[in-house]
Amino acid sequence: MSEAEEVKFHIKVVINREKTKVLFAEAGSDFIDVLLCFLLLPLGTIMEVLEKHYGDKAPVIGSLNTLYRGASNLDIIHFHGEAFKKYVINSTHFESELCKLRLDILGTQPTSSTSSEPYEGVFTDGAASFIITDDLCVLPNGTGSIIKTLSTLGIAVKDMDGMETRNVTFGLNEVIALLKESLISSNPLTALIFPSRKMIVATEGHILLHQIDQRPTLVIPQNMMLKVMLQKSTNKFLFAEADCDFINFLFVMLIISLGRVEWILGSSSGLKNMDNLHRSVADNSNNMQLKDSDTKDLLIKPKHANCYLFNGNRLCLMNFDQIGNQSYVHGPRMYRVRDDLTVAPLGVTLGLSVFNELKISLSDIKEIEVQVGLEEGLSIMKAALTSTTALTDGLINPFLNKQPQ
Repeated sequence: MSEAEEVKFHIKVVINREKTKVLFAEAGSDFIDVLLCFLLLPLGTIMEVLEKHYGDKAPVIGSLNTLYRGASNLDIIHFHGEAFKKYVINSTHFESELCKLRLDILGTQPTSSTSSEPYEGVFTDGAASFIITDDLCVLPNGTGSIIKTLSTLGIAVKDMDGMETRNVTFGLNEVIALLKESLISSNPLTALIFPSRKMIVATEGHILLHQIDQRPTLVIPQNMMLKVMLQKSTNKFLFAEADCDFINFLFVMLIISLGRVEWILGSSSGLKNMDNLHRSVADNSNNMQLKDSDTKDLLIKPKHANCYLFNGNRLCLMNFDQIGNQSYVHGPRMYRVRDDLTVAPLGVTLGLSVFNELKISLSDIKEIEVQVGLEEGLSIMKAALTSTTALTDGLINPFLNKQPQ
């Protein structure tokens, strides 16, 4: 058993036993640092962690699973080299920070300390204590009166009647389960403590956090065009024909960290729990007891070593410090992209097989061209996080709605 698996965190959870729901939890800096490291994980790495841990039972996270598997299954000849493919499907950033945590969620780095040693903190003050809501709002513990704290948490006084406190142990398996539930459940802590209630409707009250004032830049080539195949009779999206520009854009979504995605989308990604976690750090009034301002920037807008350029145009520039001059897949090859962002090489027989599979006559097919710029790129990115029909929801429907009737 590895050291990472042996490390355990002891969390105090306050529940409403009658309603079988978690009201809030109290945890130390060592656990909160592991929770915050979710923001540093690239989306593709999150998919890899979940698929390795759950196998065939891995949860569906929008279109990210199929985007990840499509990139994994794409033959090496379509990439500029093995290192480029590995970077797309297995990016690891911020190793120096992750290996300092008491538990390494990736299982690739030795941890720097055991739970018996004093913890100095990686992102937060090692002596700090925190409160976590059921939907992953985090705030320092003991900074106000009990009544004020409950009000801030959005917890009604009547919910405290019949409350019960439980000590819950989190190890590697539980942390990965928390990552999973944070992406698919309304109330991830309740989902772990009361599995049968994992899809309960989130309460209306929660921490009110200020909006982030700044907005990042996302630069996408103006001439990124897709040839889209629609069923003429229904306007149903069938697939898109795309060149390497668009495929590189999709693969960038696997490379960038969750915190950067949240920053790009203004803490409004549609992943409510992750939005709350990101806002908890970003909100200046929250006094999260972080190490310093650099740590805050690291968590809410993680910067990677490379930008992504091709054909002299910036594909995806998100306030990175350095600019690399590379793409990931070859041009001028064309690729087929399904609604769930599955990428495959394009061929006539492959396209025809899609029509046959859907039992659609060629006479019922129409082809349109759709330009993908900044607005469309952001829309696709957001849809990919929560929808298994990311291109329909993020691109095609908005495009069709703008067309004259």
